[in-house]
This record gives sequence, structure tokens and C-alpha cells, in this order.
Amino acid sequence: MVAVRAFIAVEIPPELQKQLAQVQDRLRRELRDLPIRWVQPESIHLTLKFLGMIPASHIDEIVAALRGLALERGPFTFVVEGIGCFPDLQHPRVIWAGISDPTRALGVFQRLVESSMQKLGYPPEDRPYQPHLTLGRVGREAAPAHHRRIAEVIEQTTAERFGEVRAAEIVLMRSDLHPHGAVYTPIARVPLRGSP
Repeated sequence: MVAVRAFIAVEIPPELQKQLAQVQDRLRRELRDLPIRWVQPESIHLTLKFLGMIPASHIDEIVAALRGLALERGPFTFVVEGIGCFPDLQHPRVIWAGISDPTRALGVFQRLVESSMQKLGYPPEDRPYQPHLTLGRVGREAAPAHHRRIAEVIEQTTAERFGEVRAAEIVLMRSDLHPHGAVYTPIARVPLRGSP
């Protein structure tokens, strides 16, 4: 293992993954025959920082930095609600479940992760952080008619509140790309201060 594709994430509880799987099933029925790759429900997660390809020799220092960060911060919560698309409904590339951050604790924590990784040489994102849970990815071969259909269905989908997530740990995750989609494997789990 010379290098791995990695990111830092918060895992989503299984009961919430099941709810999101039901939404995916509904969307899949309404958008059948469209070029959309749906994320496996057990793989749905909240990305805090995508690192890209990292040398395996850097894993220990990344985990140490995350442990240092976790000593300063306790668990935080965020809310999963609503469905939408990136970059917008007219040009959908990613279908997502939204995240709201009523206490702003998620935003603060994500900026700390970004800063901590920047100190290790990982450049900050050039776009503002937009927390979301990816449900599906629209293929590049999608035609304008497909985009219009996706927009119609998303606009008609009720903006339901799926639930609240209590983040008690962060995970350094490995991502292996396969023809059927990415497979995610935890490299290290880092409990936040006061978590078992």
C-alpha cells in the first residue's frame, strides 16, 4: 500500500441510512432508465474533508492531528433534511439529502478539520463547504431531457426532515474506486472528547 485515496467523514446511523434508502427507492422508481448511479445506503456519509491520494506513510500523522483536534472538541449534532441537486436543478450532477447546522457546531468543526489538514500540507477547498449526503450521481451522458425530468421529480419531493445526527467520532476513510461505485473502508476512528 503505497498511497490511498482518503477523506475525513462522519458516519450516518443505520436507522437514518434506512430512511434515506427509502427515499432513494422512491426516486429510483420515478427516475428509472435515467443514467444515475445510486450510492449504497450503508456507504452514505458526511464528508468533512476530501484529502485525495495520500502516501500511506502520512496516515499516522493525519490520525495524530485528528486525535489532537478530538481532544479539544466534544460531540456535535446536525440535522438531515430536504433533497436537492448540485450544482443546481437545471444541471444536476449530484442528488443529495441536505444538512442544516442550527447550532453551527458542524461548521466550526469542519473549519478546524480544514485548518488542521492545511498545516499538514493539504490545501483548503476553493469553494465554501456545503454539507450534504450524496444519494446519487448523474452520469455525464445524461441528456437535457434527463436533467429536466430529474428537476421535476426533485421539486415534487417533499422536503422532509429525516432526523438529527449526533457525531461522537470522526473517521479517516479509504475510498477504492470500482466500476460499480466506490467502496469505503475505515482506516481509523477518532472519538470526540468525552465519547466512549
